[in-house]
Amino acid sequence: MPSFLAALIPLALVAATALFVWIRARRKKKKPRPAREASGFVVLEGNAWDACAVDDLREPWARYTTEPIRGFCGVPVGRHRIRTTTANGEATLDFVVYPGEVLAWRLDAERARWEPHDLDADTRGLLEGAPVSTTDVGAATRQKLPGWLVHLRTTMGIGSSRAAAALNPRGDDGIDRLRKRLAKLVALAEGGGETDVDLVAEARAIGEAIVGRPLARRDMRALVTSAREAATKLAGNGHTDRAMRVLGLGLAVLPGDPELMVTAGCALATRGEADEALRALNAALERDRCLEAEDVARAMRARMELRSRLGRSVRV
Repeated sequence: MPSFLAALIPLALVAATALFVWIRARRKKKKPRPAREASGFVVLEGNAWDACAVDDLREPWARYTTEPIRGFCGVPVGRHRIRTTTANGEATLDFVVYPGEVLAWRLDAERARWEPHDLDADTRGLLEGAPVSTTDVGAATRQKLPGWLVHLRTTMGIGSSRAAAALNPRGDDGIDRLRKRLAKLVALAEGGGETDVDLVAEARAIGEAIVGRPLARRDMRALVTSAREAATKLAGNGHTDRAMRVLGLGLAVLPGDPELMVTAGCALATRGEADEALRALNAALERDRCLEAEDVARAMRARMELRSRLGRSVRV
């Protein structure tokens, strides 16, 4: 009997090993976690912080910093709106943020408007060099960021359920639904079936649905794909007026979007509006970090051709 049991032990080990391998093989592989997208930074120089609302939320922003406040970190990817009340009216800033972007504006209180602002090299380098873990809420380790920044995602999550709620793909305002709505507007703009006023109003309503809501980069690109592709095709066939009409719809949803601005700059250049084209291309290339290499090359090529045509120095 002992010899019989001894002979069974190797067989039992082999069977147990085979069973273990079989169970592991049948077990569903866990889906890899999607890469975390870096939040953005928004610097607002000269802002009247006590009269400022971000994505319709007004907070005592200055209380959340250890130094005199200058802006926000942890700005979720997507579309945002800044409203500051001045003695001369309300200054409104609508913009989109892509992962890891550093955006800066200065408030012109006399004219009640926001102007682009050039950050000094040290400040920009510090913010652009911050790893993803410093700009997200659940990070275990964080590199020290300037004390003049408010973490927007944390603040909005506490103060506003609207801003904290992610888009529900099955809901009325899901990205896929909004994308299809915009695609229908683009088709109407291509065919000239509706007035520009009606189409732009509809596009603005789509844009309003995403203000303050966290999006992924792929969602933002998908949302305006119809406008970008249709405008590129129209401009390539010489229909620049219709191309600009279509782009107006995309920009009503994602104002200042750099990919749309590249397409707009190229269409304006084809139409012969050199100065307007240069403004659009320069605005896009200032945000080249969030552009595909193909778009950067396309914008630089168009800008060089325009500068050469105008007899201006070519800046690469």
